[in-house]
Amino acid sequence: MVGFSGYLENEKTRGIVMPFSERVKLEAKQKAGFRCCICYKLFVEVHHITPESEDGANTIENAAPLCASCHDLFGGNPEKRKQIRQMWDYWWEFIDQWRSNLMNAGDLDSLTPIQENPDNINQLKEKAIVIYHNVFKNEGFEASVQIVFDLVKEAQKKSPNQKRVLYLDIEGHRNSKRGFDHDMFELQRHFILGF
Repeated sequence: MVGFSGYLENEKTRGIVMPFSERVKLEAKQKAGFRCCICYKLFVEVHHITPESEDGANTIENAAPLCASCHDLFGGNPEKRKQIRQMWDYWWEFIDQWRSNLMNAGDLDSLTPIQENPDNINQLKEKAIVIYHNVFKNEGFEASVQIVFDLVKEAQKKSPNQKRVLYLDIEGHRNSKRGFDHDMFELQRHFILGF
């Protein structure tokens, strides 16, 4: 509701809520290269990471530039705040580096233009892609690694950047102490945990 003063009135508290100042909105948009910090589309709105209704400040530290689509999809979801902030941090660092490269480039044609990346939206989706592999008794380390790699590659191709969960059933690869044999221990220790 707009009061006579032109400020927004918070329906919940009936208190006056001051939106971002034009200076803060412009600074947030400039720092983001006038692009969404999630999908990199042009034409952004400035979103409160922590809402004003939860005492979120109207400062640059709480201002995330989002396109209308990303704002509608994720802006009101409190579970996405941490990810939005991380994407915001990454994007602002990227734009700073890109600007630095632009200023120091002798040849503008050598710079890579910024492209939209709608696949980044998948990083914020709730559901994960489940990847499952049953490691059979006769399957060695290299074969297992190649199969898991191919499965992950296919998951990335079909659902770019979406969360993934990997389940392995390991059959037969046990040592005399009932632990995993060397190959499957290495698969879990070095390959899977670093994934």
